[in-house]
Amino acid sequence: MAATPQIPEDVHADYANAAARSALHALQATPDYEHLAAFLEALREGYLVVDVSGASGKKQGHRIRTIRSTRGQLVLPLFTSMGELRAVVPADRRDQLKGAVMPAREALALISSDRFVAAEFDKASASLVVLRKYVSLAAGDEPITAASLESMR
Repeated sequence: MAATPQIPEDVHADYANAAARSALHALQATPDYEHLAAFLEALREGYLVVDVSGASGKKQGHRIRTIRSTRGQLVLPLFTSMGELRAVVPADRRDQLKGAVMPAREALALISSDRFVAAEFDKASASLVVLRKYVSLAAGDEPITAASLESMR
């Protein structure tokens, strides 16, 4: 018999990753490599929220809802809080909303699960699109610095 996973006390229906959210705002206020590095590092900690309102089945489990870029490319929507996820759904459809609070690195690693070109963070408020190469870097263990990001251009 498999052990039931324990849900940490700080994970609940109103969970928010305050550090990632703060770093996101700082990056938008001052868009440079230093702030991008700080944002990517902050994303590694805590949890992120994914929209799993897509179709589900017994064989597949829940599917992550995806969005498309203006060119039709796949974009992975990620959220720093359940509130941010709720904000993208019209009020009359919120009862159908399903969000999953995942360890941040697992959520970031979803970028490699399909042909995603980028991830969009907090679509309702911040709407920051981050290229796949940076999201993949955040999902890993390598140190992230402004210099290393600038060399990736």
